[in-house]
Order: sequence, then structure tokens, then C-alpha cells
Amino acid sequence: MAILLNLNRPDFEYDVWTLVRAFYNDTEVVTKSEKVDENLIEFTIDVKITNSKITVSISGEKKISCSEKYSDSERKEVKNILKRNLYNALRQKSDKELPWGTLTGIRPVKLAVGLLESGNDYTDEDVKKILKDSYFISDEKLDLSMEIARNEIDLLKDIDYKDGYSLYVGIPFCPSTCLYCSFTSYPISKYKDMTDSYVAALEKEIDYAANEFKFKTLNSVYIGGGTPTTLSAEQMDRLLSKIESSFDLTNSKEFTVEAGRPDSITREKLEVLKKHKVSRISINPQTMKDETLKIIGRHHTTKQIKEAFALARELGFDNINMDFIVGLPNEDVTDVRYTMEEVKKLNPDSITIHSLAIKRAARLNMFKDDYKELTSTNSQEIMKLTENAARDMGMVPYYLYRQKNMTGNMENVGYSVPGKMGVYNILIMEEKQTIVALGAGSMTKYVYPDGERIERVENVKNVEQYIERIDEMIDRKRTFFEAVKKNIFSEAIEKNDLQTINDMLDIQISEAVEHGIYVSNMACAIGKKMGLSKDLINELAIAGVLHDIGKMKLSTYIENEQSFVVEQLRYVRMHSKLSYDILKDGGYSDFILESILYHHENYDGSGYPENLEGEDIPLGARILRVCDVFIALTSDRPYRKALDIDTAVQLMIEEVKNFDMEVFLAFMKVVHEVDVNKDIKKLAE
Repeated sequence: MAILLNLNRPDFEYDVWTLVRAFYNDTEVVTKSEKVDENLIEFTIDVKITNSKITVSISGEKKISCSEKYSDSERKEVKNILKRNLYNALRQKSDKELPWGTLTGIRPVKLAVGLLESGNDYTDEDVKKILKDSYFISDEKLDLSMEIARNEIDLLKDIDYKDGYSLYVGIPFCPSTCLYCSFTSYPISKYKDMTDSYVAALEKEIDYAANEFKFKTLNSVYIGGGTPTTLSAEQMDRLLSKIESSFDLTNSKEFTVEAGRPDSITREKLEVLKKHKVSRISINPQTMKDETLKIIGRHHTTKQIKEAFALARELGFDNINMDFIVGLPNEDVTDVRYTMEEVKKLNPDSITIHSLAIKRAARLNMFKDDYKELTSTNSQEIMKLTENAARDMGMVPYYLYRQKNMTGNMENVGYSVPGKMGVYNILIMEEKQTIVALGAGSMTKYVYPDGERIERVENVKNVEQYIERIDEMIDRKRTFFEAVKKNIFSEAIEKNDLQTINDMLDIQISEAVEHGIYVSNMACAIGKKMGLSKDLINELAIAGVLHDIGKMKLSTYIENEQSFVVEQLRYVRMHSKLSYDILKDGGYSDFILESILYHHENYDGSGYPENLEGEDIPLGARILRVCDVFIALTSDRPYRKALDIDTAVQLMIEEVKNFDMEVFLAFMKVVHEVDVNKDIKKLAE
């Protein structure tokens, strides 16, 4: 049987489809564009969205209709109204509630954290009411969300999101591929001969990342997979040594390695982890039922799980996490209860409870007919059972996320004893900090300084391709981060955001930076008068801000300009070359770099550093030359007060041989059309 969706706004199709699937997980959901036998249609859902009203109708013996008028046309609010009305209709049709209401995203706690940190002084009860009214979340899930939100906020209060980052290193090998797994993983038996080459490729990517982020604070390191302990003890030692020597781990709050599968853990490997001061490991049984382990393709026993855990404790590991999955094939509440009782005997420092989610690439989904006899069960009763077991061990919930197609429409929850919570887990889920990800199949997430925008760059998943194309993977990241920096820098220039510019240049705010802002704005205005392209004007803006950063290395000479002697002047004349040298490896275009290098060349050939003449001087440098002189003349100096505009222009006319006449005429138009003293910061608008 199937459910037919009929929408007049295809852009909301996914939102509708996802919520319908949450109610009817075992029923196919199709649209009119798909070919389907009409005799198989169980019922039809009609969704009509106009500029002022949303109507949801469900066909059947009893027709159900829910509608609501609205005035806010923002897509986000329209979507929320649509989902609330669809939820009400489906609730009547199915006669059931969803524990998470209309929420289908993976980060429900992020909503609670956002409200608590919004500056509106909301109490927990205020937040719960807002979420319940907006999303129909159950009281039980609201209580869980609020407890986790408070724990997250407390744990991350000392994390510097703006100047900090976390590192993920992926090891994509496993002893075997689990039935439900969709992660990038390769059987170690087949790929054993590639592991040395893989580690070598990782080392190259580590070198790049360490250099790219050398001025940032590393807050956490997480080595995951796959199963990192499929590497030999020697390979693990090599990898950890490389990380230690490449990154400053002084401020790292956590160093996690997923020891993962018990059949990959040896004393030698754990000793290597201990030697390198790995502070947190994860031993992941998934279940303590041997029969289930065989079904899902894990070639280890519960006896091995207990032995691996005991060995880790013997070697001094005092922060051990264990992962479990509820909803595994043919397991019911009795099996989960047994697993939890066995876990209590081990008494780990944290556990993570995953609700089984079958992804498209999992064998359990790709070969459904082969496993049609298997059943999967999850419920609020089972989730509560695992929560109670965690609390019996002195643990509290500290992070939560959801996935598509989760059994029972539940969630994944991390529990921990105080002081042993996984920092990285929260950072990756709440997307508050940049995660630099290395290795095959890994995805780097860059969080912009405002915390509102996230961009991603991926590595190829295939191991052979990753090894062969490692230089390309590094170039991907380099290009990605260059683009990010330019976007941030351009926005900072447009907003005259001196603090961001200062942060990006890694220097103190000074007259040179402010001078650069003014030069940048005037250069943009001149570029527009000359009819230059938007892209070229944007590059002019960047060049204008950066053109004098070489003076930062010459500050002792700049501060007392009236006492220049010949030797000092020689050094000061180096500043454009110093600016160029500072920036040349930063991914800036040739236009920007040449504009900066030659911005003291005079049109008649009398400038420096190379005595270029006429149109041999790059256009950007010719424009910056005019702007630089004018802003310098109209600014205070240690040896004189700022000149008025008319005097400055007259002096420039007397020395007009130094300037490109086309640029100078455009400059004159700008000066006469704008109140420069008043609007110099707005010239680029």
C-alpha cells in the first residue's frame, strides 16, 4: 500500500514527506509525479499553500481537513505552520502522537539552547512552552531536552567558538561491515596492505591542517571511523606521534580514540593510546547478546567485550564510553534490559544509546528480501529503560541527536557521569565550532564567526582515491578556506568591522589598519567611477585594507617619521614588499598581490620598489597610489595635523605626474561629489 501526496508547492515536498513517514514508517509515500498503481493508494494527502492560508486535507471514509491563515511569508514560518496543520491532520487520521511532534530535524536540543542563550531571560518553563506550542513536543521529551541543554551550556561555557576549532581524523577500516552500517568503512582483511599508504596520506593532510590553523586554539581531537584500532600498534603510534608534533594540544580539553570493536583491541594498542595521553576511548558492544552480534555481522563475543573493557581499566583508562543500539534485529525489551544489566556490572564512565536508523546504503536496506524475517522494535518504554540504567550508574544525559528512519521515531542520547562528558560530541552536534576533518569520507564544517552560517567541504570516500588524490584533497581545503576568508574579509570591509579585520590579520588595531579601511573605501568608489567589474572592485577593497600591513614590522620607524634618516627611509620603503611577502602564501589573487606590491610606484617611473612606469604599473596599484596619498594627506600624522581636502587636492595636482590621469580624474569626481570628511567610511556604498 502507499500514501499519495498532492502538493501545489513542490518546494515543501520533502518537509511533508518526512513528517508523513514519521507517522507511517512502514508505508510507501509517493507523489503524483511517480508512477504508482491507483489500486495501491491507501489514502491521499492534499496540501494547498496560498499567500495567506494553508490547508491540509486527507481523503478516506472520514475526510480530515486542517487549515490556518497566516501573514508571515518567511519560508521558515510557513513551513512550521504547514507542519503543525499536517501533524494535526495525521494525528486524527492515525490516532497517535509522535514523541517529538513536528520535529524531523536531527538537532532538537539546539532549539532549546538557542532560546536559553537568546538574551531574553527565558526560564526553562518559558522555553518548554514555546517549543510545545510551536512543535507539539511531548512533555517527556521536553524535560529531556531541557536537562541536556543546561548540561551542554555548562560544559561548553569555556569553549572559544570563534578562535577555537576541533580536529576529526577518520580511519575507514573495520574488522567487518555491520548489517546496519552506512558509514565509510572497508574490511581490514582486504585493505590491510593499504593502511601504511593511508597513514602517509593522512600525515600530508595533517601538515596542511596544522599550518592552516596554527593561529587557532585546538579544543578537542577525535579519531573515529570505521574502527581506528584496526590500525596496527605501530601505525597508531606513528599517527598519534604526528598529531602530537604537528598541533598544539595544550588547550585541548579532550583527546578521544574510538577503540570500537573489541576484536580489534590489544594490549599493545591500548598501551600506545596511553603513551600518547589519549584521555577518552570508546569500546562499542552495541548489544550484550551473542546471537544478535552474529546476525548483525560483528565477529566478536560478549566475553571479548568484557575482556577488552577490563584490560583498558587495568591500563589506567578512566574515561571509557560504550555505544549501544536499541531496535537491533529480533531484540525486544527483555534483551535490552539484559544488556543494560550487563553494562552496569562493567560500570563505564559514559554510554551512548542509539536508536537503530537504517540508511539507504546499509545492507539491511539494500537487500531487504534477504532479511524480511528480521523484526525491529523500539519504543518509549525501551528508551526509558536505558535512561534509568544510565541514571542508576550515576550518569546524566548530556547530548542528543536524531536521524532519518529511526526505529520508533526516537533519538540517540549520550549519558555520562559528571566530568566525563564528550566535548567533541556536543560540538559536532550543535554545530557551534569549526570541525576540521581529515581522512577518506570526512567532512569539514566551517562555522562563520557569527555562528549563523556553516559551509562544508568533503574528502572522497573511496580509500584508494583518497590516497591517490591526497594533494587534490588538500587543494580542496585550501581553496575552500581561501574563499571563506575572502568572504569574511569582504563583509568586514563593507561593514567597516575593524575588530574582524584585526582578528584576521592577527595584528593589533592600529592607524595602519584604519588607514587601510579608508584607502579601501576610496579605491572602491574610484573603481566604480571607472566602470570596473564588481569582482575587480571587491579585490580592490581587499588590497586597500591590506596594502600597508608590512608596516607592522616597521613600527619603530613609522612612529617617529620626522626623525627619518637615510637608513631608516630605506627600511620604510621595504614595507610594500613586506606586505606582499606576508600575503603571498595566503591564497590572494595576483591582482591583489601586485596592487599591494607596487602601490608606491609613480606613473613617471620615480616610485619604488622597481621604478615601474606608466601602464607597466598594474591598474590596482595605480588606483591605490592615488588613494594612499590622499588619505595620508588628510589624516593626522605625528609631525603634522591633517590637511583640509582642498589643500590636499592642490598638493596632488602639483604632483600629478605621479598619477595615472584616468585614475586621477575619477578620483576628482569622487572628491567633488562626496563629503569626504563626513562620508569617507561610506565611499564604497
